[in-house]
Order: sequence, then structure tokens, then C-alpha cells
Amino acid sequence: SFRANKEYKLNLPTFQSEIPTLQPEFSVEVENTKACPKYLGIIIRDIQVKESPEWLKNRLKAIGQKPINNVVDITNFVLHEFGQPLHAFDLDEIKGKKIIVKNLPSKTKFVALDNSTIELHEEDLMICDGENNGMCIAGVYGGATSGVKNSTTSIFLESAYFDPKTIRRTSTRHSLRTEAAIHFEKGIDPAVTEKALLRAVQLIAEIADGKVASKVFA
Repeated sequence: SFRANKEYKLNLPTFQSEIPTLQPEFSVEVENTKACPKYLGIIIRDIQVKESPEWLKNRLKAIGQKPINNVVDITNFVLHEFGQPLHAFDLDEIKGKKIIVKNLPSKTKFVALDNSTIELHEEDLMICDGENNGMCIAGVYGGATSGVKNSTTSIFLESAYFDPKTIRRTSTRHSLRTEAAIHFEKGIDPAVTEKALLRAVQLIAEIADGKVASKVFA
């Protein structure tokens, strides 16, 4: 039986954390550091998007998750392993070879993952490309074209800490009660942001044959 005076220790998985210091022609800029105090990302190339191995599909099914493809499944698996939401962008869809974390003008139209059109509020934090096109409502919902597809071969993998109040207001405003938003609005541990990113890198290398092609952008 549980005893309040007994110490319990969470044993997180061990993984290879060595990352090369490659610096491709790509950059990350965080304009709104209050809403996004910490933003990390990494480029992974030569990915083969395919069905996940049985062990990964079974782990996700056991917690009520529907397997999609190996890359998306890995981000969902790491979310439940570390409590850190991740998001994978198709690198070829990032115009201007740049990520900008910023707010867009009120009433800007954003086409979401389910192909619905959302009219943004000026307080909604966005992940944009180098041409200021919104690719994702930060910490809440992805876009229709920037996510991982069967044809995707390179990704920019995001791991960030977003201000809980900002995420809660955006999630409530647009009635987007996504799993990522629920985690972010409760407040995640900023200390696991990089650990979760590197864990996902390891799994993508093992399961999707991905090769790290950049430093960790921070």
C-alpha cells in the first residue's frame, strides 16, 4: 500500500544526447518572449514516414491514442513519457528558412489542421515562417499544410515552453481543447524541454531513419 513517507523516483529513459554543431542556413526568432520564454528546435533529414512498429502502436493504443505515422506517433509517445508536447513541421513548408514566434494582426485568417478557417485574435501566439505566414497556433493547433505528410523527408522538430495563461486564453477563445493545450495551460516543467526533444530525436533516428542535420536552435 502507498505510504506517504516513502520516496518514489521516476526513472526516465536513457538516450544518446550528442548533437552535432551543424549550422545550416536556417534561423529561429522569438519576438514574444513573454508568451514563449523557451523555444528549442532541431532539423532532422532523410526521414522515412511510414507505419509505426507494433510496440509503439500498442503503447499508444493502451492509452487511447490512435496511431497515425511513425513521426507523429513518436511525438505523442514522448508527450506521455515526459509530459512535454512536441510539434513536427515539414521543413519544405517553412518559407524563408526561418521560424518566427510572434503574434499576428487581429482577424488574420489561419487554415487549421482540419481545414477549418480560424480568425485569429491579436493575443494568439503563432509559429510563423520567414514570410510571416502562420503555420501553427503555438501550443494549441497545427496548420493544414505545415505538418508531417507521407511525402515528408525533412522536419523541424519543436519543443517549447509557452506561458500557461496565453495558451489557456487561446484554447478557450477558439474552443480548441487539444491535448497539447491541456498540458501547456497546466504548466509544464521547462527543465524537460530539451530532454524530451533529444528523446524524440533518438526515436526518430531509430524508427524513421532520420539524421540530425543541425544544432539545437535555442
